[in-house]
Amino acid sequence: MSKAGVSNETESMLCLWVEPWRTDHWMRPGEEFTVVTEKEPEESPFNVVVHAQGITVWVNSANASKVVDRNGDSVPCGHQRPADTGL
Repeated sequence: MSKAGVSNETESMLCLWVEPWRTDHWMRPGEEFTVVTEKEPEESPFNVVVHAQGITVWVNSANASKVVDRNGDSVPCGHQRPADTGL
């Protein structure tokens, strides 16, 4: 199992995109999420890209992935999505 932790150290909402599935998971300031996949770490399962719209974690395998919070609870697509995003 491989994990990539992402935390929002800004003072505003931040979007975590998970590709290639195009899921969006919105983080409040101070929140931390983890992207999890079944791929082994030495197989380079993730690429991380920081851009103006947020952070994108690319899962470089055909394996499914999930996003969880600090408690290990699943964070669904659209979690905390602001109404004004146009998505």
